[in-house]
Amino acid sequence: MWSALRHPFRKVSGALTRQGHGYPGGCPGDNLPFGLDTPMRFTLFYTIAGILGFGAPFLVVRHQMLRNATEDEP
Repeated sequence: MWSALRHPFRKVSGALTRQGHGYPGGCPGDNLPFGLDTPMRFTLFYTIAGILGFGAPFLVVRHQMLRNATEDEP
């Protein structure tokens, strides 16, 4: 029974396979904004990117709340 279903499934999924579309190689780390050459540099930049990416929304909300609290009403 499964062998009878295999051929139609492969026929449909063959068109759905992911194509390259200009991305070279497929090596891990090619699309990162920093290099993976030295482990210490990678750790430093990964930590900075994580802190900025995760912490920025909280800092923006804090800034907006403090700005609204300190404004003088006319």
